[in-house]
Amino acid sequence: MVDSTADHGNAGDGSCTLREAINNANANRDTTNGDCLVGSPLPTIDAITFNIPSGQQTITPNSALPTITEAVVIDGTTQFGFAYGGTHSLTCPNPTGKTPPPQTITISRPVLELNGSAAGNVSGITINANGVVIRGLAINRFRRYGIEILNSSSSNVIEGNYIGTDISGTKALGNRGGIVIAAGEATNPNNNIIRNNLISGNTLLGILVNGDERDDRVGNFILHNFIGTDYTGKQLLGNTQGTSQHGVVIGQGNFTSFTARYFAENHQVRGNVIAGNYRTNLWLSNYASHNVIECNYIGTDLTGTVALGNCIDGLLIGGTRSNAPTRLNTLRYNLISGNARCQGNAEANLTLQWGATDNTIENNLIGTDITGQRGLSQILSTDGIGIKQPANLIRNNVIGGHRRHGIHIYRGFGRLQPWNNRIENNYIGINPSGTNISNGGDGIAVLSNIYTSHRVLSLMDVRIAGTSIIGNAIAYNGHNGIRLEARGDEAGFKASLTNTRILQNKLHHNRANGILLVAVPIVSRASVLLRDNEMRANRIFANGGLGIAFSESYPTSHDIFIDGKQGGNLPANPPTSNEASGIRESSHRLSNYPILLGATLKENIEIEGKLLSIPNTKFVIEFFANSSADSSHFGEGEIPLGSISVTTNATGEADFTAFFPPTRSGQWITATATAPEGNTSEFSRAILVHQASDSK
Repeated sequence: MVDSTADHGNAGDGSCTLREAINNANANRDTTNGDCLVGSPLPTIDAITFNIPSGQQTITPNSALPTITEAVVIDGTTQFGFAYGGTHSLTCPNPTGKTPPPQTITISRPVLELNGSAAGNVSGITINANGVVIRGLAINRFRRYGIEILNSSSSNVIEGNYIGTDISGTKALGNRGGIVIAAGEATNPNNNIIRNNLISGNTLLGILVNGDERDDRVGNFILHNFIGTDYTGKQLLGNTQGTSQHGVVIGQGNFTSFTARYFAENHQVRGNVIAGNYRTNLWLSNYASHNVIECNYIGTDLTGTVALGNCIDGLLIGGTRSNAPTRLNTLRYNLISGNARCQGNAEANLTLQWGATDNTIENNLIGTDITGQRGLSQILSTDGIGIKQPANLIRNNVIGGHRRHGIHIYRGFGRLQPWNNRIENNYIGINPSGTNISNGGDGIAVLSNIYTSHRVLSLMDVRIAGTSIIGNAIAYNGHNGIRLEARGDEAGFKASLTNTRILQNKLHHNRANGILLVAVPIVSRASVLLRDNEMRANRIFANGGLGIAFSESYPTSHDIFIDGKQGGNLPANPPTSNEASGIRESSHRLSNYPILLGATLKENIEIEGKLLSIPNTKFVIEFFANSSADSSHFGEGEIPLGSISVTTNATGEADFTAFFPPTRSGQWITATATAPEGNTSEFSRAILVHQASDSK
């Protein structure tokens, strides 16, 4: 039992210090003539308890404390005056399914402080053992980490501590870093547990799980902590001044050799409030794979209704280079809102950058409060999700309330292009109950370009291909529902956007167009290509512009953001004209839209028309019913009726008649044409359905 705040290791002086107690526990014997009742040679776990007079106390080591090499419990809760600060319930969001069980956070009120200001360039407590418990301490002002877990140390528990703050939990007294875990046993799935701590105010980061190059380190748990807030979980604690760069980092980040291969796999981050950390609140970095991030509030306070945020990225997936993959991670049931508030440097609430492939982002609230009814990011976050890398799955999320786009796919640094990303069954700008939670820009923006006003990659090609946008509800956004854009604004720059599949979405009440496709070389000797983009079985209606629009000119100012600013009037132009050759080949390969000649209601709806397009080619003609015609008289496509296939003759003509069951809500008929490669036209001119007895 420690009964002195002194730092000596003297035996037999009648007092027990923390240094003495750790030495005895390591030696597994009592060598101090009863000063410290710890160190039993029996096969039991030693316990270091505290009974220092007068309650609240500070221990100030003059050098590094001994590294812990044997199982021991250091229990600050035994010091007189310690109390538990109550429990807090964290609701796990699942906006499109059954709500998972809530998470419970219990934050302590320690009275025993470990002050590292006189210890030198060391960590507060260093562990090189299994089965160690550190509980109920305030650990601050160490020049390295508050707690450092080394080598293959496993089954250690860090709980109920304040790391980086004073005893009150309201003042930042940072260590350089809060907790670092450099290892974990692959054979033990219940490795190190960090739970119910307050970890705030540290200079570099809150928690680092770094992995190891010798073994694939797995299985650590970060549970139910406040990271970046005060002890209430409702106030920032110094991190807005940049005193902490990162909240939680899984993977080697930029803290190890650039060429190292340290694997960080199968860790779980669950039930935490992580906010106010300057650069990122949570970073899955180099070689972080198969990790699960669930039921966290990232960027908000404990209530999920107040944005505490951070500066640049709320949650960042991807490392410092493209050949260090961050893959097969799962993010689910999280609230990710109010981040990326530093305009000019900000990215998104969630960004997938270098090396981020094959990750799954599902069942999260992104940009809203915990109810999903109100945006928290309108004047803060640039984008909801930014995707710069290939083959990620974004599904069943609610994404709204952002200053710019709901989802933004674009080219980042590195050799990998953002190919084959899948965006499925999300609510973007609207929630499942139909509430408007609009994003300020596009619902989804897929941009193969470089804006010269904030250049990303100068004179490098951008090729985006294979994006699937399926089954989403995209509504109320400030610009387009979906924008596909290939733009060359550098001489010698090549931009292409191909093989996009836009299927079975519901796009409505967006302020500009339902879907906008843009292909334009801004400067001479710039090359752009926008082709083979298929749009089928979508419901598109009540948008401010066209249902489907193509552009080969520089968009009006509402279509883009320059330095975060926007403006201009929304267009009310008709679609581009059909080409006699049947295809528009210049910057983008576009099909002609069908020409509808009549729609008659008999037992079924009988639709007559023709297609003038590429000779000897099979097309799919898709038909739609609408309660009213668009103001342009072209489109939109409110209710898909079905499709037929037609084949043009040697002159590029095909006459057709289609039959569909009658629909009460549809009085105007429109159609699109899709070529074999997937090029879909704009909507045809709308025609009114007549009863068979009516004259046309």
